[in-house]
Amino acid sequence: MMNKECDIKPRFCSEEIFRMIMKLYDDHVMSSNLSFCQAIERFEDISERSIRPRFGTGRSADQMWRSCKGSLYEYAVCKALNEILINDPFLLKKIDVIHGSKLKFHPVLKDQIVIRNWSDILPDVDFIIVNKVINKVMAIVSCKTSLRERLTETAFWKGELKQRGIEVIFITTDKDGEITSDVNRYMVMHVLDYTVITDINRYNQIINEWRKKYGNMIDFNIMISKIISFNDIVRILYKYAQ
Repeated sequence: MMNKECDIKPRFCSEEIFRMIMKLYDDHVMSSNLSFCQAIERFEDISERSIRPRFGTGRSADQMWRSCKGSLYEYAVCKALNEILINDPFLLKKIDVIHGSKLKFHPVLKDQIVIRNWSDILPDVDFIIVNKVINKVMAIVSCKTSLRERLTETAFWKGELKQRGIEVIFITTDKDGEITSDVNRYMVMHVLDYTVITDINRYNQIINEWRKKYGNMIDFNIMISKIISFNDIVRILYKYAQ
């Protein structure tokens, strides 16, 4: 994947449209003199202001954009992770990030996350993080701009994969402000291993809100450490590289 520059196959967006919006995203990042790690923190603004208008107006345009935006977010996350690895020789040597659509080419890695019960059941994984030295899946990653029911699905896979020593990471912009509801707050603090909020302003809002509400809880500092900004993912990658 590192050599193919995040050649992601979209699931709900035509390849022609997806190629167009990937180029628009790359062009915006370059022309704005941003790194891809900086761009992922501004994904909502870049995608909605610079790319969404190219789809036009009306119901069909809205539907097409909704179908493609999720794949664009995966691409943006991939480009940022790719940038981290390329700029860190140690991580580049130790860690690989593989898109879920490529798992068929990696049967040994696929076997580590599959549930076999009458048929093979795979998590709806966007990426896996692999320690290349020992050829082990260290974490599965799910990327979504909005939580909706996906957080519950991700939490289910956490329970299934825990005994295999595989962690679960949820990456989101939390664009609809859903993560601070009590149920979602419980899942990201007490069930998932890490939740990455890529929108830095939203991340700060969440941390401040929870600190005011729950900062006096005895285990608060432990629980809040599981909710991280995108820059903090480097620390997690180093843990997986050991």
